[in-house]
Amino acid sequence: MRATNRVVVNTVIQYSRLVISALISLVSVRLILGALGEDDYGLYDVIAGVIGLIGFISSSLSMTSTRFLSISLGKNDEEGTRNAFNSCFWMHLLMAAGLVLVLELVSFYVFDGYLKILPDRLQTAKWIYQCMLVSLFLSISVTPFISMLVSHENFVYVSLVYIVDAVCKLGIAIVITKYSHDRLLLYGILMMLITFLNVLCFVVYCMIKYRRLLRVKVVALRELGGVSGFAGWTMLDALGATLSRQGYAVLLNRFFGTTVNAVFALARQVETPVYTISASIIDSMKPQIMKSYGAGDERKMMRLSLTAGKLGFAMMSILALPLLIMMPEVLDLWLKEYPEGTVLFSRLLLIACMANQLTMGLFYANQAIGDIKWFSIVVSTLRMLSLPVSWCFLRMGYPAYVAIVVFVVCESLGAFSRVLIMSKLSKELRVMDFLKSILLRVLPPFLLGLGVCWALYGFVDSVWDLLWVAAVTVVIYGLAMFFFGLSEDEQNAIKGVFNSFLVKFKLKQSPEE
Repeated sequence: MRATNRVVVNTVIQYSRLVISALISLVSVRLILGALGEDDYGLYDVIAGVIGLIGFISSSLSMTSTRFLSISLGKNDEEGTRNAFNSCFWMHLLMAAGLVLVLELVSFYVFDGYLKILPDRLQTAKWIYQCMLVSLFLSISVTPFISMLVSHENFVYVSLVYIVDAVCKLGIAIVITKYSHDRLLLYGILMMLITFLNVLCFVVYCMIKYRRLLRVKVVALRELGGVSGFAGWTMLDALGATLSRQGYAVLLNRFFGTTVNAVFALARQVETPVYTISASIIDSMKPQIMKSYGAGDERKMMRLSLTAGKLGFAMMSILALPLLIMMPEVLDLWLKEYPEGTVLFSRLLLIACMANQLTMGLFYANQAIGDIKWFSIVVSTLRMLSLPVSWCFLRMGYPAYVAIVVFVVCESLGAFSRVLIMSKLSKELRVMDFLKSILLRVLPPFLLGLGVCWALYGFVDSVWDLLWVAAVTVVIYGLAMFFFGLSEDEQNAIKGVFNSFLVKFKLKQSPEE
């Protein structure tokens, strides 16, 4: 299968999984919010924010594992793949243990003065914290196995596991609504058990499917040092992404308490499916990007990287366009009652997510090249500026939404700085090429879709109106993006995949005829 066609197939698989998971998640969040209430829901989110402040390391380790495994697979080097897996396994295991130890020590400060938690909920908060630590350890430890699946582009199995994960979380939401005692504590314990189930699914499958490539032995310090050194610089970029999201949970709690935490948590529940779609679509293209560089084809690597940003933005916009315009009605339908400010927070987070998506493919191109020092420093610094700048505004008495506006600005600056840096690192990318082939291609269809949705918004008066307005917007935007946003090669790839599906369908139908 051609690389571009494979990218389209993987994107369709990932997108389908994420839409299913997002729909299930919407129902789950509504049930959980009703069962826990605003304060307990906000409390859970702020504890997750504390974990996430250091848990960003797991994200960088994941990218490192996928990079080394994909490069070795691109070279068709099985021994190199086994060595890469072994080094990544030990790096993840040691880092997971170290992180849990650090977070245990941090907990004494966090719960004894920093966070604003009601005294009668303090003990429950501490138990939730311990459950999250177990989940964090398991999630980091299993990362090399997930990276092995991603490097082999086995997105079907990964998608199935995450769909089961979403269904189980819906089951948890239903269970806690029937529970009459401490619902928050039960919720934390059950979420930990779901993480254990996911780990089991990934490890057992990899042990069966990729046994010849899985090798765990005593690792040489030189090999571990090479992988860890690369991961160290990657952590900076992951830190920027984490602080720009998880850090806000702690910052808002410090100034406004758990009520505004609930607003931010709900806004992130709106943003997270859209953000996850963009990230997962890039994940579906990441192996091809890195394998292309491993095979010595830098031009193909850069072309796929730019296509990744464009396709990710396009697929993400299909969900974001109706949400940006019809957010109040969607939240009314979804939650019925929600804290004031949720609409504005949700819209701002979506805008930031879309700006970041356009250049996300260049991040993986940089990972493939391996010259990541200045890329990580510049991008992460711009993104992390959002927290101190927001702190200054909040300290001066500005309302909470100003902090989210700062977040949008810093995310956009960080995203577009990737273009400038990569143009210096690779002769295959020029700033004007990015503007012409990406930015000027995707913005007109997006603005057209936004205008159409805004024009039809005045006719919305019921649930059915929401559906037909969203459908018309998506169709018009999709057609405009296909004919004007995509290149001829990208259009042909989509047509080729669609035609192959039709052929397979006809072959299945022919015996009956």
